[in-house]
Amino acid sequence: MKALLTVDDLSGYIHKSVTSIRSDVTRNPQSLPPICRLPGTKRLLWRAEDVERWLADHVSGSVERAVSAIAEAVQAKPGRPTKSQQIKKQKSTLLTSGGRSSNATAGV
Repeated sequence: MKALLTVDDLSGYIHKSVTSIRSDVTRNPQSLPPICRLPGTKRLLWRAEDVERWLADHVSGSVERAVSAIAEAVQAKPGRPTKSQQIKKQKSTLLTSGGRSSNATAGV
């Protein structure tokens, strides 16, 4: 069995501060490799092979996630039109309606 990594070891291994790792243990555990808890202790330890596997999963998955994020961005619905797009649309509707706005009715 390989040696267990402490918080300081993991910090250097994944380039994350010790403080971030300690807070992520309770607040965001999915952002860390699986913890190895020894019975009767509260010490945070990680198995080296678990950390390496976790890193390998996240490296290969990050490329796939980036590609899917780009695909979603291309297919995403446009947001609110810009002011220039709104003005252009108003002008085109005025031209197609013969110069009358929708507020101008036969009562005038």
